[in-house]
Amino acid sequence: MDLLLQNVWNTFFDCLLLVNEEGSILDLNRPAARLFSGSPHTLIGSSVFELIPSEEFKKSLQNRKGKTGVPISLGTQQLVGNISFLEESGCYLLALKNITQTQQLQHQIQELHEVMQRFDLILDQLDEGVCVIDQHGKILFYNRKMGEVDLLEPESVRNRRVQDVWNVDETTSTLLTALRTGRTLSQRETHFATNGKAVTTLTKTVPLYMGARKSGAMEICKDISEQKQLTETIMQLQKQNPGESAAPSSLQAKNNTRFHFTSIIFSSREMRQTVEQARRAARSGSNILIVGETGTGKELFAQSIHNESPRKQKPFIAQNCAALPETLLEGLLFGTTVGSFTGAVDRAGLFEQAHGGTLLLDEVNSMGIDLQAKLLRVLQERKIQRLGSSKTVDVDVRVVATINEDPLEAIANGRLREDLYYRLGVVNLVIPPLRNRKDDIPVLIRHFIEKHAKALDVTVEGIEPDVFQFFMNFPWPGNVRQLEHVIEGCLNLVYDERTICFDHLPPILKQKMLQRAIPPAEEQLSRLDGSLPEQIEKLERLMIEQALKESGGNITKASEQLGISRQNLNYKLKKYKFFG
Repeated sequence: MDLLLQNVWNTFFDCLLLVNEEGSILDLNRPAARLFSGSPHTLIGSSVFELIPSEEFKKSLQNRKGKTGVPISLGTQQLVGNISFLEESGCYLLALKNITQTQQLQHQIQELHEVMQRFDLILDQLDEGVCVIDQHGKILFYNRKMGEVDLLEPESVRNRRVQDVWNVDETTSTLLTALRTGRTLSQRETHFATNGKAVTTLTKTVPLYMGARKSGAMEICKDISEQKQLTETIMQLQKQNPGESAAPSSLQAKNNTRFHFTSIIFSSREMRQTVEQARRAARSGSNILIVGETGTGKELFAQSIHNESPRKQKPFIAQNCAALPETLLEGLLFGTTVGSFTGAVDRAGLFEQAHGGTLLLDEVNSMGIDLQAKLLRVLQERKIQRLGSSKTVDVDVRVVATINEDPLEAIANGRLREDLYYRLGVVNLVIPPLRNRKDDIPVLIRHFIEKHAKALDVTVEGIEPDVFQFFMNFPWPGNVRQLEHVIEGCLNLVYDERTICFDHLPPILKQKMLQRAIPPAEEQLSRLDGSLPEQIEKLERLMIEQALKESGGNITKASEQLGISRQNLNYKLKKYKFFG
């Protein structure tokens, strides 16, 4: 090979080798010699298969054909080879390209792309809207929350100019202004979205620098529409609650209660014990935890305790912890100061308003765990601190809390702090459910009939025996409250009847009553044995059952379907003890 061709041969960046069919190296250029850590003189004559121990490469070199893109691993280096067969000389020309650095760069680019995707996903989970532009005003990033505020799809905004998305220019766009002036901007504004909803936002816009070079701008936007609404709500609630503006004489005259222990209707031994425990606990100022299912009368007990206690001339204030979100409940309990949040004013919380009296926290297990920790601190220190204030205020308040589930179960499931339970439960009162004190059902029925019959201007002496028996056996998942509502609902349907009967019951209870009263027809048919009169009675029962089912429990319609009078059907229902 003459000198000119040798110079060209050695100037190639790729590694070039000339080998025969046996794989012996006939010639190679300097890049190839460096690849194999030798010199051309020492490598000529050696076997290329020893330098590149690859079966795939060996097969590609022995088929007397050309091949491109042959992958080759050489230690830590990755190569790709192109093989050309030179028919005139019967030799192979190998061109090897080192792609190790290229692959490393591709891997790094892939990793950077994954990092960017990861950051995009993270920023999409923020409750703040984020928009980033480059130095030319093109939108590089626009997250999900910002799209919710502007009612725009993020994908439709990215990679577009600010001016193309919104009708703004360099003087009216906060992003472009921050980019142009290099100043940080903050503002609050209320605008109306395309759906007509008023949206109030706080925005902060900052210029971005890469070293000394200005590279873009970023805007962070927080939607405070909900906080603004909560602020207005808490102010309204604080106006409705008796506060420090009420005259002391009015507080003494009326402490916001309606119930005393005489209001509790019972005859069972279980309730007598619970009421006696409550009377004794009323004499002290210790905190009380009342445990009972929904509808058992927990607030009735709380008011009765207050009215039996030395604090009865002071206010009684009740708050359902499940009725408000935690952010609103905290301000309502502890009070607010000007600047604690947008629109906040100086307002006394329920603890201050109940000073000297009793504060009922209903369904305390619905309160957030973080707020429970703050409540615990107040109970321990007997001091409160309004939101946004560094000043503490002494409070003298007896806390009566209620919970509608087993406290230990609430603790295990993370709904109640264990230390708060011990602080609240200095005295524990457990109100048994109505199904566990059935002796109270008759006196409660009489009480509710007298109470609501007078209000509805009807005269009712009691309830039918079959309905009474059903009431005694029904589990009453809604307890006393459910029983009262059922009685009141029945009295609304009474016309000229003197007693509450099956027809007056709500549909759900009618269905339950029929299910309890009537055994399956198949079971009855299987027992059709005995004398003829007995079989006639069983058949009569089946026909009555079928008529009641088809009429939805309506006795009048069932009697018409059976062709007998309503009175006769009622007689047969009692005779066959359908509701016994």
